Amino acid sequence: MFPLLKNARIGVVAPSGVVDPEKCAKGMARIKALGWEVEADDGVLASRGYLAGGEEERKASLIRVAGGNPGLMVAARGGYGAMRLLPSLSSDELLSLPLFMGFSDATALLVRLVGLGRVALHGPTVQSLATACPETLEALEGLLRGGDRPNALGGTWTTLVDGEGEGTLSGGNLATLAHLCGTPYQPDFSGCILALEDLHEAPYRMDRALTQMRLAGVFSGVVGVMVGECLHCGGGEVLDGVFRDIFAPLEIPVVTGGRFGHGSTNLPMVFGERVALSTETGFRYV
Repeated sequence: MFPLLKNARIGVVAPSGVVDPEKCAKGMARIKALGWEVEADDGVLASRGYLAGGEEERKASLIRVAGGNPGLMVAARGGYGAMRLLPSLSSDELLSLPLFMGFSDATALLVRLVGLGRVALHGPTVQSLATACPETLEALEGLLRGGDRPNALGGTWTTLVDGEGEGTLSGGNLATLAHLCGTPYQPDFSGCILALEDLHEAPYRMDRALTQMRLAGVFSGVVGVMVGECLHCGGGEVLDGVFRDIFAPLEIPVVTGGRFGHGSTNLPMVFGERVALSTETGFRYV
């Protein structure tokens, strides 16, 4: 898996929303500047309303790119649509995919892959790479070249609930995870450290999503929570209070300050690997 060889190809797919050609081209140029060959599937610029093509088109694109054996498959953007692919993608087809990277709406594919025992990268989409900060680019390059896993929490965090835990790293976009509740694809997060982020959701909507997941039993067995950037979600003590209210009864560590999400800093994380989270010493891979 790592390191990704210098001459390895990186394939770009669009499992979610309509792709902006200019932003996608800029993101691909930044990948090329890091030294890898990158190629977008022919279906990336397809569109059907707010989707990058119908389900059959988007699934066919994933299978085509996988058939070319790239070293890494990257989602062109988020938006919405990945969860609509889940019924048509068999476990064998998902397991045939190369290492996959994305975030936001791609969460639906990430947690499905982790549930099947695969690792997947929660990290920038191609479009978000167009505006990613130097730290994000350096962290991604270092990870793919076989260096240390980036510390998505860093040295500064805010503790909401004291404690420590160790488990499998998973999670992603809160709204997407909440909408998987009650479906056959509701994730099993028992024994997991959850990394959560979101965009343009008011605190009461964050509360509603977390409460839905709690009532559905999704948090049963969760051993820790790391909150990343919740961009344009209100923030401050009100949002902190939402996370504290939901998770304090579980008596697990809960911290904010994760350096991942929809901002310019979106450090890649290896979902499916074992990590530890402590409100005293922080976050690390084990």
